[in-house]
Amino acid sequence: MAEKAAAKAKPAAKKAEPVIKTILQVDGKDFDVSTIAADALKAYKSVHKRKAVNEFVVYVKPEENAAYYTVNGEGSEEFKIDL
Repeated sequence: MAEKAAAKAKPAAKKAEPVIKTILQVDGKDFDVSTIAADALKAYKSVHKRKAVNEFVVYVKPEENAAYYTVNGEGSEEFKIDL
Protein backbone atom coordinates (compact mmCIF):
# COMPACT_ATOMS: atom_id res chain seq x y z
CA MET A 1 0.00 0.00 0.00
CA ALA A 2 2.76 2.43 0.87
CA GLU A 3 4.33 1.85 -2.56
CA LYS A 4 1.07 2.81 -4.34
CA ALA A 5 0.78 5.99 -2.29
CA ALA A 6 4.37 6.91 -3.10
CA ALA A 7 3.78 6.29 -6.81
CA LYS A 8 0.73 8.56 -6.82
CA ALA A 9 2.48 11.39 -5.00
CA LYS A 10 3.03 14.39 -7.24
CA PRO A 11 6.58 15.63 -7.70
CA ALA A 12 7.37 18.88 -5.93
CA ALA A 13 6.54 21.91 -8.02
CA LYS A 14 9.55 23.79 -9.31
CA LYS A 15 9.98 27.22 -7.85
CA ALA A 16 9.96 30.03 -10.35
CA GLU A 17 13.36 31.55 -10.99
CA PRO A 18 13.71 35.08 -9.65
CA VAL A 19 13.84 37.99 -12.05
CA ILE A 20 17.44 39.20 -12.17
CA LYS A 21 18.34 42.68 -13.36
CA THR A 22 21.61 44.56 -13.37
CA ILE A 23 21.26 48.32 -13.14
CA LEU A 24 24.27 50.57 -13.67
CA GLN A 25 23.92 53.97 -12.02
CA VAL A 26 26.09 56.76 -13.39
CA ASP A 27 25.65 60.49 -12.82
CA GLY A 28 22.07 60.10 -11.61
CA LYS A 29 21.02 57.94 -14.57
CA ASP A 30 19.99 54.28 -14.48
CA PHE A 31 21.07 51.91 -17.26
CA ASP A 32 19.47 48.46 -17.36
CA VAL A 33 22.48 46.35 -18.31
CA SER A 34 20.26 43.27 -18.38
CA THR A 35 18.49 44.46 -21.52
CA ILE A 36 21.15 46.53 -23.33
CA ALA A 37 22.72 43.53 -25.11
CA ALA A 38 19.32 42.17 -26.14
CA ASP A 39 18.31 45.60 -27.48
CA ALA A 40 21.59 45.91 -29.41
CA LEU A 41 21.19 42.46 -30.97
CA LYS A 42 17.60 43.27 -31.90
CA ALA A 43 18.75 46.50 -33.58
CA TYR A 44 21.44 44.63 -35.49
CA LYS A 45 19.12 41.86 -36.66
CA SER A 46 16.50 44.37 -37.83
CA VAL A 47 18.99 45.53 -40.47
CA HIS A 48 21.07 42.38 -41.06
CA LYS A 49 18.45 39.66 -41.24
CA ARG A 50 20.44 36.88 -42.91
CA LYS A 51 23.92 37.22 -41.44
CA ALA A 52 24.89 34.53 -38.93
CA VAL A 53 25.96 35.84 -35.53
CA ASN A 54 28.54 33.72 -33.72
CA GLU A 55 29.88 36.37 -31.34
CA PHE A 56 28.18 39.55 -30.18
CA VAL A 57 30.02 41.86 -27.78
CA VAL A 58 28.49 45.02 -26.31
CA TYR A 59 30.47 47.95 -24.90
CA VAL A 60 28.41 50.27 -22.69
CA LYS A 61 29.56 53.90 -22.56
CA PRO A 62 27.28 55.66 -20.07
CA GLU A 63 29.19 58.93 -20.46
CA GLU A 64 28.05 58.97 -24.11
CA ASN A 65 24.60 57.57 -23.28
CA ALA A 66 25.30 54.85 -25.85
CA ALA A 67 26.30 51.23 -26.32
CA TYR A 68 28.52 50.03 -29.14
CA TYR A 69 28.81 46.45 -30.34
CA THR A 70 30.86 44.16 -32.49
CA VAL A 71 29.54 41.24 -34.50
CA ASN A 72 31.78 38.26 -35.16
CA GLY A 73 34.77 40.44 -34.21
CA GLU A 74 33.86 43.26 -36.61
CA GLY A 75 32.76 46.75 -35.67
CA SER A 76 31.15 49.54 -37.64
CA GLU A 77 30.10 53.14 -37.05
CA GLU A 78 26.50 51.99 -37.43
CA PHE A 79 26.85 49.40 -34.62
CA LYS A 80 25.56 51.73 -31.92
CA ILE A 81 22.38 52.13 -29.88
CA ASP A 82 21.34 55.07 -27.75
CA LEU A 83 20.57 54.30 -24.14
